[in-house]
Amino acid sequence: MILFAYLIPVYTLVFFIVSEKETRIKESMRMMGLTDFPYWASWFCYYTIINTVTASLTVAVLSINVITYSSKLYVFAFIWLFGQALFGEIIVIQSLFHKSKYAGIVASVIYMGLIFIDTPIDSSTDPKGLKWGLSLIPQVNLY
Repeated sequence: MILFAYLIPVYTLVFFIVSEKETRIKESMRMMGLTDFPYWASWFCYYTIINTVTASLTVAVLSINVITYSSKLYVFAFIWLFGQALFGEIIVIQSLFHKSKYAGIVASVIYMGLIFIDTPIDSSTDPKGLKWGLSLIPQVNLY
């Protein structure tokens, strides 16, 4: 459920960032004196607000007969930190696209596909370097 809760924010944020890249709004703002830090800080603040709302709604839904023995604050912190880790993944994924038409759809497919990479984490025969590398993916850490 947590993974599906973040599917829509991943789609929309990738779509909006790539559509800004497509329409060259960032370049016109750069000509007016905008540097990279305020640009990405504004996207980070926008996503943090969306992430907080999504994490709050997810905890509210999970608190109905699911979260009984855990603190709701700890569950909220875990889900919120997962959402914040997704921001880095969104930035990496959006850098692969130049057309917003397909960027959101392919980003959603990549997001859902990364769920199935957790198989080497379960195996004791795989090297630790592979496990450490895969642990940088937020979906693997959620498992």
